Amino acid sequence: MSGSTLFRLGAVLWILLLTSCEKIRTPVTPVNRPLKVWLHRANTIDKARHFQYQYSGLELDVHYDTVYHTFLVKHDASDTTVLFLTAWLSALDDPGHLGFWLDFKNLSADNMLAASRELLRIRDLYNLTRQTIVVESPSPEYLHPFDTLNFRISFYIPTFDPSTVTPEEELNFRNFINSNIEETWIRTLSADYVQHGFMQQWYPRMNKLLWYLSSWDQHVKDSVINVTRRDFTVEVLLVGEGYGSILLPEAH
Repeated sequence: MSGSTLFRLGAVLWILLLTSCEKIRTPVTPVNRPLKVWLHRANTIDKARHFQYQYSGLELDVHYDTVYHTFLVKHDASDTTVLFLTAWLSALDDPGHLGFWLDFKNLSADNMLAASRELLRIRDLYNLTRQTIVVESPSPEYLHPFDTLNFRISFYIPTFDPSTVTPEEELNFRNFINSNIEETWIRTLSADYVQHGFMQQWYPRMNKLLWYLSSWDQHVKDSVINVTRRDFTVEVLLVGEGYGSILLPEAH
């Protein structure tokens, strides 16, 4: 075999090796972090102020508003309440000492760049650089502008109870999640606590964020917290609290 033929054969093998490595690459091994227990849905100023020293972080729902060009705090798009994220933060005694989990309800291709610039402005305005800021969405393809040193982007995977779905349905969920991971190279997943076992089985090397909202009983929550602490890939666990007119556990 001639030298030129060997050279061409070696080049082909090298290209095939690189291609195969690209296809089988695996997520970065998560850093082991002590579990943080944060409060779920602190969407009102009263609730946020009431619990600001009982939890190390707060979760809230936000919409980017194209009229005001900033974030509004609310869960439902139909809610006409106008509560600016800046007003919500200003009501806290020291927002910089808290972590924040933003469930971004209306993230899209149309608003992702403007929203990321506005969130950077708000972060700098309130000096929110000491603790984690999670930006979560079920549309991970639009999260990349937020993937900076002080923001942890997370893919909100479809909610389902693994104990009630068929093997075929579970495979469909896995295929959907896998395709989003492969297309976006997302490194963190967020889900309901009922999906924890599913995530441990299929995504053991990925960072995880969970919420447990089935009970507000402190003994039950403590038990869930103790179990969750054993999985060092879970960084944050959200739990609920009854406050004001909200007396029953809520969905995320």
